[in-house]
Order: sequence, then C-alpha cells, then structure tokens
Amino acid sequence: MKLAPILTAGLALFMAACGTDLGPAAKGDEYSASVKLADEARQSGDFDSAVPLYGRALQAKPDGVEAKLGLGQSYLTLGLPDEAAALFRDVLDKRAGEQTARRGLAMAMISMGQAQLAERQLEAAVQADPRDYRTLNAYGVVLDMMGRHAEAQARYRQGIEIAPDFVALRSNYGLSLAIAGQPQEAIAQLAPLIGSRGADGRVRQNLAFAYAMNGDFENCLQVSRRDLDEASAQRQLQYFMQLRALPVELRSAELRRNPNFFPQSAASG
Repeated sequence: MKLAPILTAGLALFMAACGTDLGPAAKGDEYSASVKLADEARQSGDFDSAVPLYGRALQAKPDGVEAKLGLGQSYLTLGLPDEAAALFRDVLDKRAGEQTARRGLAMAMISMGQAQLAERQLEAAVQADPRDYRTLNAYGVVLDMMGRHAEAQARYRQGIEIAPDFVALRSNYGLSLAIAGQPQEAIAQLAPLIGSRGADGRVRQNLAFAYAMNGDFENCLQVSRRDLDEASAQRQLQYFMQLRALPVELRSAELRRNPNFFPQSAASG
C-alpha cells in the first residue's frame, strides 16, 4: 500500500436528524447551536458527528450559508467532491463574493479532475482580493496538482509575505520544493514548523518526505514514527526512496496519481 506525505480522513454518512416544527426564533437558536457543535466536531476530525449536525442545522434553516460551507468542507475532507461542489455552487449562486465557497469549489474541481476550471475559480478569487492568503494557498495547491510547481511556489511565497505564520502555506511550500528537487530548501521551511502551534501529521510527513528526498533516511524514519507504526513508516520510506530515484516530472506525476496525496488546502475560511 502506498503512503503519501498527506494523511486523509475516512468516510461518513450524512444522516439528517428529524426535528419538530419550531417557531422562527427557536429554529434560529437550533441552527446556531448545531453549526457551532458541527464546526467543533469538524475541526477535531469527528466527521461522524459533524455531518449530521450540519444536516440538522439545515433542517432548521435550509438557506444557512455557514452550515452549507461547513458541510461542503467536510465532504471535501471525506473524499466526496461532487457533493461538496453542489453545496459551494449553491452558496455562490446567492453570494458571488463568498471566498470560502470559491476556494472550496476549486478544491472540489481539482479532485474531480477539472484542473483548468479550478484555476479559473481561484484566479477570479485572487483578483477580487489579492491579499487573501488562504486563496493564494489554495491556488498554489491547484498548481501543484497540475505539476506546475514553480508557479505554485510563487503563489505560496505571495501568501507567506502576507501571513508568515500560516502553517498550511509553509507546509505546502516545503512539500512543493521537495517534489521539485529542492529538498534542503524544503527542510529549511518545514523543520521549524514542527514545534509550532497548528503543526500536525501532515506537516511532519511532509518533513519526512523532504528528508527522504535529501537522502537522510534516518531522520525520515524518526519523523515518520511520530504518526505511523514501524511497519507503516518502513513502507513509506521505501515508497519515498522509489520517488527519489525518479526525475522530477515523473515523481510529480506519480504523487498526483496517488489518491492519498493532497496538500493542505485550507479551503475553509
């Protein structure tokens, strides 16, 4: 089994809760409370709770933008891009300037193999707000997923200038550098992130990947073991060694074919 630098979540079902017929004020309270609980569950990775809670919120308020965005972001993480795209499009039909929905739609499109459409969405979003560092990060992800690593890195650098402490930007920048054959520069970006607030398994496995691309297999294993058992860490190292032996273009293409590979998009607001 191939393991990639990025870890993905499992699948959950959308089980909308049945509610009673409440008045407008009560429905508003139920909507806000459900969205709050759903957001907390999603941010902690508990999608089994988050998805039905968003469904409950939408029963109370069918046009609730916050619930649609949260549910769409959940579907993205769960590998359901078609369902996510439908929600993001619905939001954009009513709020054309909603950047979170536009980023989310772009991420769904790239998952569905619609890279050029995703790029158009993000180009429009950047033109609307050139200082939206989350959009610049998402733009870099889309370009990386198209194999256009130099362009992706330029977008990441733009975002880092605006938000130097935003972990996803630096993590993705480091990953892109490692893929493109600049592992020492990648390590310089990623190693300082490990102890920072917001660093997670994706950051650590990106650093492990960068160490492997630099030929430092011992450090690769040490970092991998923080999230993987020994057998999985060894398998991942073997995979990284195979990638290291490939030219950049083939390495990039191989990673893009791996369904477990997806940079940290930060499609959420």
